[in-house]
Amino acid sequence: MISRQDLHRAAALAAFVLLGGHHSAHAQEPKPMSLTVEQAKEIVAGKNVELLQSVTELSVDVAQVLSQYGKGDLRLHRVQTITPEVARVLAPEKKGVTLWLGLTTVTPEVATALAAHSRGMLALNALDKISVEVARELSQFRGKLTLNGLRTLSREVAIELAKHRSKFTLFGLTEISDEAAEALSHHRSTMLLNGLTKLTSVPLTTTMLKSNDGFLNLSKVQTLGDEVMQVFAEYRGTKPIRLTGLTELSAANAVGLRANDKIVLPSIFQQAEQQ
Repeated sequence: MISRQDLHRAAALAAFVLLGGHHSAHAQEPKPMSLTVEQAKEIVAGKNVELLQSVTELSVDVAQVLSQYGKGDLRLHRVQTITPEVARVLAPEKKGVTLWLGLTTVTPEVATALAAHSRGMLALNALDKISVEVARELSQFRGKLTLNGLRTLSREVAIELAKHRSKFTLFGLTEISDEAAEALSHHRSTMLLNGLTKLTSVPLTTTMLKSNDGFLNLSKVQTLGDEVMQVFAEYRGTKPIRLTGLTELSAANAVGLRANDKIVLPSIFQQAEQQ
């Protein structure tokens, strides 16, 4: 028979465990970290650069100093939100400078500030979706733009992003509707969608091949539409196109693709089937 004393002990133990778990959960949450102006100046001078890996918050004064960073990449992966004022002074203005931000949401005002006077590269790869308004503002960015975290793309957003006029990457997209693909095909510079697993849009395929700078990699594509097959068969670019992820290919399409020495096929399709 359980005594009252045993019940008290059990209750006390349960409370201790719960309290400990509560503290442990809070202990695992990352603590906000900001920089002083003095620390920012040291980073710009090439000292204690590793501090950037822990920064979660930026003041305007600190951002102003960091904007002078000239070591190539300014990586602020843990900074998830910024104000328009911070964005305005932080945006890269020099070619060869890359600003990496971990922003999980972006307002149109922040997007406008980032795009206003920039020439380097802007990487916003933590965004998994953006509004039409944000897409419209980011399309004004004059340097390379990477939005590799986007998982879906509507036709309306694609229309705005197609207005961007420099190199543009969307590695996170595994599929895209033909409507969004047609809208995106109006982009007029290098565009890389290296995460696609299915490609059925002739306009999008044509645009990507036309602007291929050697970094187009379609090795994840498993399925191609018949009309897209013909586009690849007629490809006359100087850079090879890897289609090594294809899982199905008719004999006729395989013949057409094999005839183009710039198309790299999976080993199972590299030779004609023996009769």
